[in-house]
Amino acid sequence: MRAFVPTLAAAILITTAGARAAEPAAPPAPLPAFDETPFGPRYVIEDVRVSGNRKTERSLIVGELGALGLAPGRTVDASDRRVETARYRLLSLGFFLDVHLSVARGSRRGAVVLVVDVEERGTLVINEIFAATSAATPFWGGTDVAETNFLGRGINLGAGFVASTKPVVPNAHQGLALRLHVGVPPLGGPKGVSLSMTGLFNDGSEFYRASGAPADDDPRRFVAARVRRVGGVLTAGIMLPANFHAAIAFRQEHDSAQLPGPALQTLPDGRTAPIGFMILDGGSRLGSATGSLDFDNRSDPVLPRSGARAHLSAEVATSLLGSSYTFVKGVAEGSVYFKMPHGHALGLHLFGGAISGEAPYFDRFFVGDLDLLLPHRALGINFSTQAPPNFLGTAIAHHRYDNYAGRLLVEYAIPVWRRRGWVYGGDAFLAVGLLGMASNDDVTGPGSGFSSLPLDLTGDLGLRLDTYVGVFTISIANALSRSSF
Repeated sequence: MRAFVPTLAAAILITTAGARAAEPAAPPAPLPAFDETPFGPRYVIEDVRVSGNRKTERSLIVGELGALGLAPGRTVDASDRRVETARYRLLSLGFFLDVHLSVARGSRRGAVVLVVDVEERGTLVINEIFAATSAATPFWGGTDVAETNFLGRGINLGAGFVASTKPVVPNAHQGLALRLHVGVPPLGGPKGVSLSMTGLFNDGSEFYRASGAPADDDPRRFVAARVRRVGGVLTAGIMLPANFHAAIAFRQEHDSAQLPGPALQTLPDGRTAPIGFMILDGGSRLGSATGSLDFDNRSDPVLPRSGARAHLSAEVATSLLGSSYTFVKGVAEGSVYFKMPHGHALGLHLFGGAISGEAPYFDRFFVGDLDLLLPHRALGINFSTQAPPNFLGTAIAHHRYDNYAGRLLVEYAIPVWRRRGWVYGGDAFLAVGLLGMASNDDVTGPGSGFSSLPLDLTGDLGLRLDTYVGVFTISIANALSRSSF
C-alpha cells in the first residue's frame, strides 16, 4: 500500500499553460459581432484595430489574421469561417485568455474596421514542478519554466532541471537532468517556417530487475546502470490551412552506459536469464529524423469545452544519420471534447504507439508515462521501481519498457471557477481509463486467456486550475505518484 502524503507540494503538478475557456463578452461595436446571426452583405476591410495587447506586438496579431486573408483590402462578412479560425489560432498561441473579433464602421460606405480585442495572460509559465519521493529514490526535485512570449515577439525561451539524492538501488548514482529550449516565430510571417532547438543533458541511473517476482518492487531486487546522454533536437515547422501544423525534427545525441555485471537475472523458480538492458555498453550515438502533423481546433487549450486535437508522428533512427540504433517509432494520439449541459464537458483521449527495431530504453514506451497512478519520467529519467497496481490481475506487472503501448481515457469536467486574477479558471474532473503495453514476444507468442493480456486500469479525481503561471492539478493520482512507496 502506497502512502498518501496530504501536502500541497505532493499534490501539485504543473503542465503547459494555455488560454482559459470563457464565453467572449460582446464589445461595444456599432455593427454586430461575428459570432451573432450571419448577415448577407460583404464588407471591405479598411483597417485592422488591435486593443488589449499591452505586451504582445501588434504585428504578430495582425500577421496571424493576414495569413488567413483577413487584411486591409480583403472582403469579409459575419458568417465567414475565417473569423472563428482566426480566434482559435490566436488562442492557440498561448498568449491570450480570450480573443474577440468584431467590426466597426469604416470611413466610407461598405468599408469596415476589423476590431481585435485580446485579453493577455501570463506568459512566464511553470511547465512542471518536480518534487517526489519513492522507495528507490529518497527525493528528486526541480522545475521546468518557460517565457512563451519573450519581448512580446512570440519567442519561446525555456529551461529545466531535475536532481535527485542517491537511489538505494545497488550501483545507482545521483541523477541530474538539464534542458534548454529556444523557439522563434515563423520567419517572414505566419506562413513562414518556425525554428526551435532543444539541448539536453542527462546523467542518471536506470533500474533493472535482478531477482524477485515481476510485482515485487523492492529496490534491493534491482541493479542500476549509469547512463549519460548529451545532445539536442533541431525542429522546423510550418502552419498549414485548416488548423494543421507540420514539422520535421533532427536529433543527435551521444550516449554512454556503464552496465553492471554479472548481467543475469535470477527468476522466481531459481533459473537465470540475461538482463535486457536495452542500451549498448560503453559509448553509442543516436541520430534520427521525425516528421509530425498536428491538428487543433479546441475552444480553449487548457479547459476546452468543444473541438479536437490530434497528433501523428514517425521517427526513424538509422546509421545514415550516424545512429548506433536502428528503429522506427510511430505515435498517434488525439482528444475530442463534447459540450454537456450546464457548461460541463466530456473528453475522450486516445494514445497508441509502436516501435519496430531495437530502440534504447529511453525511447521506448514507459509504463509510468501511461499510468496516472505511477511516477512518470522527469526530464527523461526514471526514479522509481514501482510496479503498476494491476487492478485486473493481468500480466501488466511484467512490463516497464515496451515497443507497443496504448491508452483510452474518458474524462468528465465540471467548471467550478471562472474569474479574473491569478486564477483564470478551474475544473473539477474525473478520469478513468484502460492502458496496455506489449513487447514483441507478446505480439508473436501464444496467449493463455485474459490474464496474459498486459492491461490495467488507471484514473484520477481532482481539480485542475488554470493560473497566471501555469496549470496546477491537485488530485489523488498526483499525490500518489509523488509519494510512491
